[in-house]
Amino acid sequence: MSASAAPEKRVLVTGAGPVGLTMAALLAYRGIPTLLVEERAEVDPEPKASTFHAPTLELLDVLGVTEALVGKGLIADKYQNRDREKGVVAEFDFGLLKDDTRYPFRLQCEQQRLCELLLDRLADEPLVEIRFSTRLDAFVDDGDGVTVTLVTDAGESVQERASLLIAADGASSTVREQLGVEFPGTTYEDRYLVFLTDFAFEDVLDDLVLVNYISDPNEFVVLLRAPQAWRVLFRAEPELTEEQAFDPVLAQRRLQGVVPRDEDYNVVHTQLYRIHQRVAERFRVGRTLLIGDAAHLNSPIGGMGMNNGIHDAFDLARSLPDVVAGRATVDSLDDWARRRRDIALEYVQLITDRNSKALAERDEAARQATQEQLRATASDPVKAREWLLSSSMLKAVNAQRLLPYA
Repeated sequence: MSASAAPEKRVLVTGAGPVGLTMAALLAYRGIPTLLVEERAEVDPEPKASTFHAPTLELLDVLGVTEALVGKGLIADKYQNRDREKGVVAEFDFGLLKDDTRYPFRLQCEQQRLCELLLDRLADEPLVEIRFSTRLDAFVDDGDGVTVTLVTDAGESVQERASLLIAADGASSTVREQLGVEFPGTTYEDRYLVFLTDFAFEDVLDDLVLVNYISDPNEFVVLLRAPQAWRVLFRAEPELTEEQAFDPVLAQRRLQGVVPRDEDYNVVHTQLYRIHQRVAERFRVGRTLLIGDAAHLNSPIGGMGMNNGIHDAFDLARSLPDVVAGRATVDSLDDWARRRRDIALEYVQLITDRNSKALAERDEAARQATQEQLRATASDPVKAREWLLSSSMLKAVNAQRLLPYA
């Protein structure tokens, strides 16, 4: 993979996760030479995001990877809100979106599968060079371009010149930190504890579907089926230490509380992470742009974080060719920055925060009211379709006129 081009026509992207790789593929699709750098030696193998929403599949089809991605995942044509004691509260059928999208479902597939497909696509792409084991150390924006200092694992330091710097380097973004951009918002007191297990919950829980949000005043549960395992998410108390969280005895106690068994669960992976609702004060500073987790973080309940980052990239790629070619000023990207920041603040954060609070609600009257509202919405096809347009992110994408993509 190589990209030999005049530096003033090249774009540098940091972070080879699903958002950064999507950005690089889109830049090549637009005919823009790109250098992509990633600090790790390979794509992150951790099982993180596992949900692809309908508009994301529509957009990725432009890059020719959607069919293969769907083939690697599981099609969730419904999702459920459940109560831990009562069972199913409301079931939403994505089939109501059949006239709104070619993909009326939620795809359950690990994010690294998209990364692998994009890497394969870029392997013979002459416009893209990818350097693993390389981190961004510093950068200087002189108004006409950006000079970036890169350091390899071997300690070699090299400078590269680019027209623009796009930071897709995650929640702890080096670029955002060096820019001095504030990252206001909140961090939830509780953390989330996730166990991956190959136990077949669908064989013992009545009417279980692939995506299930199970409310409970004491210990809510999220059950998501990915191709290789069930992801079982719990609230982790603030006082729980990391050592306690990874204690196999705790894992068995939590999982046995979902479905009691005579034998232990086979836990193939454990994750403990903090939950944030944060949006950067600015998505653009000069010739540097923030996308994905570098720009915004939200609760994972609803599966919107990675999807929104991918949408950032598709939206940005529409405006970059004119800027790189000199037909538009870099200041014109403020329109993009405003749109994406508004979506993160006014749409994604509101929905994901609502979802998280509803699951953990302890006031019985409030819990009952929420459940009655969900039942009424799911039982009315018109209201259910409107609900699904929001929860699938189609409403946000349509508001930004991202589809059809051109």
